[in-house]
Amino acid sequence: MTTVGYARVSTIQQDLEIQLDQLKAAGCERLFFEKESGMKNQRRVFDSMLRRIRSGDVVIVPALDRLTRLGPFKMLSVLHEITERGATYRSLAEPWADTTHELGELHAAFIGYIARRTRDDIVRRTTDGRRKARERGVRFGRPPKLTIEQRELVLQMRAGGKPQCYIANAFQVSCSTISRIKAPCP
Repeated sequence: MTTVGYARVSTIQQDLEIQLDQLKAAGCERLFFEKESGMKNQRRVFDSMLRRIRSGDVVIVPALDRLTRLGPFKMLSVLHEITERGATYRSLAEPWADTTHELGELHAAFIGYIARRTRDDIVRRTTDGRRKARERGVRFGRPPKLTIEQRELVLQMRAGGKPQCYIANAFQVSCSTISRIKAPCP
């Protein structure tokens, strides 16, 4: 029997240290960790962990939502895959979530649902925040590579017959940047 730990954060800016410390303190012999969204159906490290667990192994995670945020059916699918391989599952944050008994599987499905609802709430709040920011005049995305004056000069040079790549070299941008400048800027 091997104790396998799995930790996940969603972005590269987030830190895995707390989760890894928890898993080490829980006695995990093998650790799998990655920085990928729980909304992804395929995750390289997670899929590798699932392929490597064997009968008798115990899979430990800091919290259920580390496994997936795709809802209760995906949570059940993940837990089914773990138990189908003869392994058991345990969550450090939810000690009642233990796939060695049916009630633990039911609780895990419920938490999967809550994780999905939490994700939906996050998406709704960030969408509302972006909408309100746009209403206040906040501009999203990368800043333009060329100023308004530079873009007007590009249009003049193109009208004068200069090749796009020549213009791009002059402004130290790509040819595609020059080709996207279609009309005078507001």
